[in-house]
Amino acid sequence: MEITKSQNITLHHIKNYIVFFIYLIVNSLFVIKYGENYNVLLLIGYLIILFGLSIFYIKINLKDIFYKSLFWFGVILFFFFSIYLNYKIDGNSLNVDRWSAMEVGIKAICNGQYPYNIPDHMGQESSNLPMLIVLGIPFYLLFGSVGYLQCFIFLLFSYLIFKIFDDYKHRLAVLILLFLSPSYLWEVYVKSDLFSNFIIIAGFTFLIWNKFLNEKVIKSEAVSFLAALILMTRLSSVIPLTILLFKKFYDFSIKEKLRFAIVFVLTISAVIYFFFHNAPNFEVFMKHNPFIIQGAKQPLMLSLSYIVMALIISFKVKSFYEIIFWAGTLLFVCVFVPFLMFFVEYGYTDMITNSFFDLSFFNMCMPFAMIALVWGIFKNNVNKIK
Repeated sequence: MEITKSQNITLHHIKNYIVFFIYLIVNSLFVIKYGENYNVLLLIGYLIILFGLSIFYIKINLKDIFYKSLFWFGVILFFFFSIYLNYKIDGNSLNVDRWSAMEVGIKAICNGQYPYNIPDHMGQESSNLPMLIVLGIPFYLLFGSVGYLQCFIFLLFSYLIFKIFDDYKHRLAVLILLFLSPSYLWEVYVKSDLFSNFIIIAGFTFLIWNKFLNEKVIKSEAVSFLAALILMTRLSSVIPLTILLFKKFYDFSIKEKLRFAIVFVLTISAVIYFFFHNAPNFEVFMKHNPFIIQGAKQPLMLSLSYIVMALIISFKVKSFYEIIFWAGTLLFVCVFVPFLMFFVEYGYTDMITNSFFDLSFFNMCMPFAMIALVWGIFKNNVNKIK
């Protein structure tokens, strides 16, 4: 059955509502959790500001120089603010150990130790996959803190939205969504890495869409190598990677499939060997490794169902917009479903107040959702979406 133009536009509007709902839900949860005794008032105020500013921004059109000036002023100001914030906040005073787990892993690698059985400042073991630890190494060696990773990944995100959008009003819109996101501001404050991790994945998605799937500038072996490194930052990156690459892999010839698979497996094997060969014995490796920790967030069958959905979606997407929309949506679903399951079992107090569920996992979807939201609102002629 052929979809008419009006139906296509309606579907596009539905997608806009979905990504706005994702943005709203995630940030509202952070306001509720960290608003303390004023969470209801803060949430109402946040929603009023968000809706009011959104309507104003969409309806009012100013000269391009205004948006351009605000965009670059915002980038520069927030970059230096994030550096100052990272310098002033003592990580050891935080009740969040993502930064500490990364630094423990870096110190262990630099000292030739096994990085996954050493407790961080909160007594927990690192769940960081190898390449996430690698990302933090330059910032630890140069500045003495992995917290600065977030500062420079913010610059990467600014560059990414500059490349994706060709209008400063659109670029500034993404930046405003970022600054109005308590989930992101929380990450910068606590020196976390999850949002930054998925900014890198969003950047990889844009690079591969442009230079491999469209222009065919990058060879498939290089894509395989980079995809393997991305996967070794966080297991959930398999969702955007699958949506982005599986259809292309399916279309490869047998020889191309073999080359792609061999490079992928060899890259992962080399990374695993480098990081895990210092394990004292196999028993220590089995009890103390990030794959066990990351894979234990929800039932295996549920995790596999998301991958199956990503495989199906990969055959449906036809544009960069559709890739980021579905990647963000599916990443949100794979966190929201266990969140609801835990909420039913433990209730509000344990889930929100006592932190039985780590809300920061929602940040995996946020870079994709923000880009998709702005693209969907301002480039609302679906025939022009490429």
